[in-house]
Amino acid sequence: MKKIKNISTLLILSLSLFSCSTDSSDQSVTDADNDGLNNALEAKLGTNPNNPDTDGDKILDGIEDFNKNGIKDVTETNALSKDSDDDGVNDGVEDSNYNGTQDNQETSSTDSDSDDDGTNDGDEDSDDDGVSNSSESDADTDCYDSDSDDDGVSDSDEDSDDDGVSNGSEDDNGSDAGDSDSDNDGTNDGDEDSDDDGVSDESEDDNGTDANDSDSDNDGTSDGDEDSDDDGVSDGDEDDNGTDANDSDSDNDGTDDGDEDNDGDGSPDGN
Repeated sequence: MKKIKNISTLLILSLSLFSCSTDSSDQSVTDADNDGLNNALEAKLGTNPNNPDTDGDKILDGIEDFNKNGIKDVTETNALSKDSDDDGVNDGVEDSNYNGTQDNQETSSTDSDSDDDGTNDGDEDSDDDGVSNSSESDADTDCYDSDSDDDGVSDSDEDSDDDGVSNGSEDDNGSDAGDSDSDNDGTNDGDEDSDDDGVSDESEDDNGTDANDSDSDNDGTSDGDEDSDDDGVSDGDEDDNGTDANDSDSDNDGTDDGDEDNDGDGSPDGN
């Protein structure tokens, strides 16, 4: 009888252990965020098991770890970095369909010079819209489509961060087309005067002059001293007055800006 009881006890323990080992609530095999990686692999990789896109590059963690081994392999993008190859272009911008492979028109997310031409992918302009791939990445526009939102306006002429400076000009100026205060100095990029010519970058963009060259046309006269609309008021003074340096009658009241007293000094602004 004692022997039978011992056998019964062993059977009960065995069943109990089997039950524990096959418990469907085992968190290691659960994919809590449905990104294609179970929690155990996320822990091994260092990604967030509750966030399907840990690095925020628009590519699922399970796509970045393409072979699902919990290791960042050479041919894979880094699920912990938005820009795996440090070329200034986010992985989700280079891999525009977020499928983890380099398709025909795309640059590589794991090679900073995809075409081996000596130019960093971030400095390339894949869609020839006048905005580098890195600036398109900053602006969150499509570097393979010159009109990303199909609104009839080139990405270069868009102002993604609403700072008064177009994306193309921001690219030329070296400012961030996705950040209205690129240098975090408290001054809007449009209000900066990058070349110290007395004309803000926003006004230079409006005037079609170069915000990085104080004499854009190389005529020996500073952009701030030019009078683009021949109203007798220099472009620098128009910038200070808030009038349009490309419109001799900015407020369309029938009076030339040069004959207005926009600076409030009691006399016409014109020279």
